[in-house]
Amino acid sequence: MAFKATNIRAASVDLARKKAAVQALNIRNEAVSAAPVDTGRLRQSIGLQRRSPDVWRVGTNVNYAPFVEFGTRHQAAQPFMRPAFEKVMNRG
Repeated sequence: MAFKATNIRAASVDLARKKAAVQALNIRNEAVSAAPVDTGRLRQSIGLQRRSPDVWRVGTNVNYAPFVEFGTRHQAAQPFMRPAFEKVMNRG
């Protein structure tokens, strides 16, 4: 059976979209496990949102998350999102 170039392209796009979804889910899972816990609100707020067929958003809507991630002059940084991203992306 011969494959047309369009079939191969469509299969490649589908595979790339599936890989992006899996990576986004893995980043979310790593961030959840790495997030510091006081009340558990930050950890529970980490979610995954599909923005388009090719784009996923992993993040939190908790307003104090950037202060935890980057720290303040009164509190040391406790990064959880950036390390999660780097860990998953380095896995390949």
